[in-house]
Amino acid sequence: MFGQYCLHNYRALANAGRLAYHVGMAVDLYEKAKARLAKESGRLSINGAAAVRFALAFPNVYSVGMASLGYQLVYQMLNSLPNASCERVFLPDDGDLEEHERTQTEVFTLESLRPLSEFHVLGFSISFELDYINVLKIIKLGNLPVLSSERGDYDPIVIAGGPCASFNPEPLSDFIDVFVIGDAEEALPEMVNAIERTLGKPRLQRLEALAGVAGVYIPILNNKASRAIARDLDIYPAASLIHADDAQFGDISLVEISRGCGRKCRFCLAGHITRPPRPRLLSEAQIRGKSRMGLVGAAVFDHPDSINICRSIVNSGGEFTVSSLRLETVTPELAGLMASGGQRTLTIAPEAATDRLRKAINKYSTDEQIFTAISIAYESGFRRVKLYFMIGLPTETNDDIAAIIDLTKRVSREYPSMQFQVSASSFVPKPWTPFQWHVMERENVLKKRYAMLRSGISSIKNAQFGGESPRLASVQGYLARGDRSLGRVLLTALENGGDYGAALRETGVDASQYLYRERSVEEILPWDHLDMAVDKNYLWREYEKSLEGKLSEPCNVGGCQACGACK
Repeated sequence: MFGQYCLHNYRALANAGRLAYHVGMAVDLYEKAKARLAKESGRLSINGAAAVRFALAFPNVYSVGMASLGYQLVYQMLNSLPNASCERVFLPDDGDLEEHERTQTEVFTLESLRPLSEFHVLGFSISFELDYINVLKIIKLGNLPVLSSERGDYDPIVIAGGPCASFNPEPLSDFIDVFVIGDAEEALPEMVNAIERTLGKPRLQRLEALAGVAGVYIPILNNKASRAIARDLDIYPAASLIHADDAQFGDISLVEISRGCGRKCRFCLAGHITRPPRPRLLSEAQIRGKSRMGLVGAAVFDHPDSINICRSIVNSGGEFTVSSLRLETVTPELAGLMASGGQRTLTIAPEAATDRLRKAINKYSTDEQIFTAISIAYESGFRRVKLYFMIGLPTETNDDIAAIIDLTKRVSREYPSMQFQVSASSFVPKPWTPFQWHVMERENVLKKRYAMLRSGISSIKNAQFGGESPRLASVQGYLARGDRSLGRVLLTALENGGDYGAALRETGVDASQYLYRERSVEEILPWDHLDMAVDKNYLWREYEKSLEGKLSEPCNVGGCQACGACK
C-alpha cells in the first residue's frame, strides 16, 4: 500500500508540475474549455466523491461528439450510478490540437480540466472506423501508453463500446483493454462494481474481474463474449440531456424512439447487430416541453405509436426532425405532421435505382413509391428532397449507375420547382451482415462510377450531387473487416500524420486480403469468436438469396426463430 501511495503522489506532483509549467503557454486551452462548458444547458451533477472515476472520450471533436446520442446516454447512465462519476473528453479542434502538441499539454476532461491519468477508466464510444486513429491520438495526448501491453497497474483501464467496438474489435485490440459488445445499459453497473472491487489490485486481476461481466471481451484473455441485449429499454435514459450551440445539432433534443430494425436490408450493419427491434414507450414528459426534437432510430416510423408521438409533439407547439424515411411509410398524414413540425426537406434512401439491385439488397422500394412519396411531399409544401444511393453494391453494373441518373432526371422533370440533392456513398461489406463474405468493389471502379454519377447529376438543372470519397471508403473497408494485423497500420498512420497508404507500405500489410478476397462459408472470420445473436448460417442463406435476386420478408418479432435474435 505504501508503494501505491508513493506512486500516486508522484503522479499527482508530476501532473501538477506539467500544469504549472504549461499554464502560461496554454491557458487559452483551459479558458476555452471553461467557456464551452458555461454555454451548455442541461448539465447534470457529478459525484466527485464516487469510488470509480470515468473519463468518457468521443474520438472526434466536440461538435461531432455532442451530436452523438449514444455518447450522451452512456454519460448519463454512468453518472446515475452511486459509485461512479463520469467526465467528458474530446479530440481537440484543429487549432487546439496544434497547441496541445506544441506545448505538450495533456488532453483533459471538460468538467474538471483534469488529465486522463487521474481517472480509473478511459472509455471510448466508437461509431466510425475512420475515427480509430483518433482513439490513438487521444490516448497519446493523454500521455498514456498507446499499446495496452505497455500500460502498468496504475494506468487507467481503457474501455471501448459502440457499434465499431461490437461488430469487430480486432483492429483496435492492441490499444483497447476491454470491449463492451452490444448494449451498454446492463453491462455498465456490473463493470463499475467489478472495477470498484479491484481498485489498487494488479492490472491483470482487474481485467479478469471484468471478464466475468456479460457482454465484455478482453483481447489479452481471448475470452468468448456474447452481445449484451437490453430487453427493456424503457427503464434507461432515452434522450440527450446536454445542449450546446457548438454541437452539430445545436438545441435539438435527440430522443431514441426505437432500437433495431427488422427490415432485413442485407447491407445494413445496424439492422443486424441490434436485433430484435425494440420500440421504446415514450412518456408525455419525454415528448412535451421541448422546442425541437430529433427522433432517432434505424426505422423510426416502424414504431407502432410513431404517428401519435409526432402528433403530440406538434400539438404541444414543438418541432421534430428525422434523418430519413422509408418510402412505404410516407403518407399524407405523416408528411403533413412533418411540415407542421418544422421539417423542410424530405429525405429518402432508395439505395439503388433498379428493381434487380433492390432485390439483391432486400430493399422493398419501387420507382412508383419514390414518385408517390415525392408527390405527397410536394402537396404538403416540401420543396427539397434528398435521395441517398450506394455505389459498389454486390452485382452492380454501370447500368445501375445510369439508372440513378435516369431516375433523377425523371423526378426533376416531374417536379421542376423542387430541388433534388443526390448523395452517393460507397458500399462497404460489413461483418455480421449477409455481405460479410463478399468482395468490396475496387477503388478505381468506385471512382469511375462516382465520376459518372457526378457528371450525370450535375447536368440536371434542379439537382445537385455530393457523396463520400471512394478512397476513404476503402480505408473503412479494411478497418471494418481486418484482424489484429491492422493495429500495426493504425500505429504507423498515427506516427506519419494519418497517411494510411504509406502505413500499409511500411508495415507490409496487404489490404487487398481484407477488401478484394471473397470468403467461403467455412472460413473462420476475425469476428467469429463473438456471439452477436445472429446465426451465421442464416446470414449465409441471406447471402445466397441476394445473389439469386430473392427478397426476404421483414422480421416477425417473436414469431420466428430464423436469425436467432429472438431466442
